[in-house]
Amino acid sequence: MKRMTLLTTLSLAFASNIALANSVTFTIEQVKNDKGTILAQLFKGATNYKAGKAVSAQQVKAKQGSISITFNNLEPGEYAIRYFHDENNNGKLETNMFGMPTEGYGYSNNAKGNFGPADYNDMKFTVSTTPITTQSTVSY
Repeated sequence: MKRMTLLTTLSLAFASNIALANSVTFTIEQVKNDKGTILAQLFKGATNYKAGKAVSAQQVKAKQGSISITFNNLEPGEYAIRYFHDENNNGKLETNMFGMPTEGYGYSNNAKGNFGPADYNDMKFTVSTTPITTQSTVSY
């Protein structure tokens, strides 16, 4: 009987881990050149986005055209992605004297900011029990 209980417990634990192993494949379109890297941050919930607390971040070599980034092992919930094309590899988004970005940037759902970052509600998407794909076009 103890063995049966142990097997049942292990089976449930394994099944719950599978339920959490969701992924988002995010494709960034119209990258203008191969210079530098693309830095992408994934946020879970509006509070984390507003606080700048990403649940995951990835940096990949820039490639002219399109590039895909996959975020794995996500819990179900609402998420948003922001990214920029760090052409000079200094780890920050370059801006002009008026604060406007001079390097490419973007958000999930192609959300646009109005004199600042995009609103979380325009960026958000839902992760459930199946892998999803989404895309965005870089703004330069």
